[in-house]
Amino acid sequence: MNILKMFFSQNRKLRTEILVTFSSLLLIFVSCEIFYSTDANKKIVLQFEKDFYSDKISSMTANWLDSYFSQIELIVSVLSKNKLFEQDVSINGFADFEELFKVALRKTEFALSFQLTLNDGSMLQVRNIRGFTSFQGNLSHSLPEYATYAVRKMELIPGEENISESWEYLNNDFTPIIKENLPVAQYDPREGGWYINTVVNKKTLWSEPYKFKTSEKFGVTVSAPILKEEKKRVHGVISIDFSLNDFADLLHNVKTTANSCIRLINDKNEIIASTLDNEKIEPKKETKSGADQLLKVAEINDESLQIATKNLIGGNETHVTYETSDGKAFIASKRRLHSVPFSILTITPQSDFTDEFDRFQINMFLLSLFVFLLVGLAVHLFSHRISAPILRLCKSAISVRKMDLENYLKPLQSNILEVKELSSAIERMNTSISAFSKYVPKEIVHGMVKSNVKACIGGITKEVTMFFSDIEKFSTVSEKLPAEYLIFHLSEYFDELTKIIAKHNGIIDKYIGDSIMAVWGALSLDDNQVINACEAALDCQQMLKTLKDKWISLGKPPLPTRIGLHSGSAIVGNIGSQDRMNFTAIGNTVDIASSLEGANKVYGTWILASETVERKARDKILFRIIDKVAVNGSHDGVTIFEPLCSLQNANDMYYEMLELCSKSKEAFELYQNQNFKDALKLYSEMSKTFPEKAASINVLIKHCEEFLENPPKSWDGINRLW
Repeated sequence: MNILKMFFSQNRKLRTEILVTFSSLLLIFVSCEIFYSTDANKKIVLQFEKDFYSDKISSMTANWLDSYFSQIELIVSVLSKNKLFEQDVSINGFADFEELFKVALRKTEFALSFQLTLNDGSMLQVRNIRGFTSFQGNLSHSLPEYATYAVRKMELIPGEENISESWEYLNNDFTPIIKENLPVAQYDPREGGWYINTVVNKKTLWSEPYKFKTSEKFGVTVSAPILKEEKKRVHGVISIDFSLNDFADLLHNVKTTANSCIRLINDKNEIIASTLDNEKIEPKKETKSGADQLLKVAEINDESLQIATKNLIGGNETHVTYETSDGKAFIASKRRLHSVPFSILTITPQSDFTDEFDRFQINMFLLSLFVFLLVGLAVHLFSHRISAPILRLCKSAISVRKMDLENYLKPLQSNILEVKELSSAIERMNTSISAFSKYVPKEIVHGMVKSNVKACIGGITKEVTMFFSDIEKFSTVSEKLPAEYLIFHLSEYFDELTKIIAKHNGIIDKYIGDSIMAVWGALSLDDNQVINACEAALDCQQMLKTLKDKWISLGKPPLPTRIGLHSGSAIVGNIGSQDRMNFTAIGNTVDIASSLEGANKVYGTWILASETVERKARDKILFRIIDKVAVNGSHDGVTIFEPLCSLQNANDMYYEMLELCSKSKEAFELYQNQNFKDALKLYSEMSKTFPEKAASINVLIKHCEEFLENPPKSWDGINRLW
């Protein structure tokens, strides 16, 4: 009762209105399906198949086969008219024909062999040897499994009347494998009926099926005469052999339906080829004469075939519809081929065309169920169309809340006033926060929002990796450029370096004038933070090299940059006042990274990393040891290294850099052990071998020279820069 009241109420809810509308549509649709008549459609299809489909398809099949066989005739005819035959030559002069036959055999899918036979008994044959298991001259010796083709030659023995024979076996790409020579030819190809008929008739002919001497398989030969002296004398014959079993594969290419059967028959009603596996062409012995014979249509115990041949063979009909004694209906058609003395006989069960209609009644129930599901989908899509703008607004608001501004979804257009106003408000909020995010790292805000932590003064100690960069002689550059020009130039510089740092999971803490302070591991655990920081520094220097060439070509000054890297504990959190604070890292680790950036000035390097960084990244990054220095924030001294390249992306200079690292380590150990003489010698050699690193090496050379002249009284191996 409540359900009826809900349906017939004048104040239905939107969901109820949708349900009523689509239920009515469903009722109309299902009613139409129930009264739909399948029998009428079934009769229409059968009539169409009988009057049009069977006739047209059989005609198309015959035309396709005629075209294929005509191409074979054309190939033989063209080969027989080759210019080489304009002069008398022996089989030894037909190397070009051997290569031509190889190409033709590879491209002619169903051909068994290509053959050239001269009237003196000489012969060249290139053939497929599938089915061969042994050598032709010694049947007890097996052929290699990878033997695929063979080149067979017969030629007159000089001074004798006998003809010798040779077989050269080839692999799949026609590379020779092994060759055998037979003292006397196994047979004379001129005695073959195909050769005799071609010589007599002097035209291209298709032979009757016969058993090949070599393979003992039934096949046919298409041959063309080589005519000399104004086409009056036959010099020889060009021929192509086909196995009848291969014709079955050819018929499979034109098979029309799943259960149809196509047979190729000759004028004697013998089966040349069939798509049925149980009708493979095998020769049988005729009881009286003992001659090899093909299977005849009349010998096959198949009622559908017998009825079809009775109605089609010898009559004028090209197709017929009939039923067998078990009530099965068939449609048969027969077409005569023009290029060869064969006919195509096609028999197709009517069930191939009507089974779909028989299954239609069973599928009606499934179709009705599908319609219900389809209507459910339609209801879903309709409701989605209504709710999509609101859901989009929710996602947009969530993106703004999470500071995920890159994936912010612009609200959809809607005709609902309230949705329009809400969309406008969220758009304005996104614009404001997008502008604000240019001043505050989005990663920091996103991390705080995700962890639901309020912004307040405080911090925790974490393992971080610090990155400091500074442009060399920036004050000189800034004095030479107008302020507006300098801002745009510096903006491009910051943009490229910031992208690289972000790509390697770093966070820009702040821009300090022309310097960048970046940190890894401040917000989340990063096991590869040291490696990421090193790769970022190397990529920044590589990018600056590219930008240098670009800037110079545009008349802009390059901005060479020094970078310092250090990893260790630092206090990470919000620093400042209650009204204004900054999320940053402070502590000794930060000071050391900043000092290492400045140490580049002393050693003429562009990247310096602490021993902590080197220890944690040595498996992925190649480092060169530089010196042990005392910098701001380090009382005991820090061994400093220069990152040279990532081992994953090592270039052609890798081995040279590896040698540099090895010698630097050896020289530094001598230096630390106060063996200043040997250290000076090795550093001097390195300065000449690696001139691009001479600036940092010369610092150690100078120290060695000073210590040799005035040996240190108290030695700790530390170079105090400040």
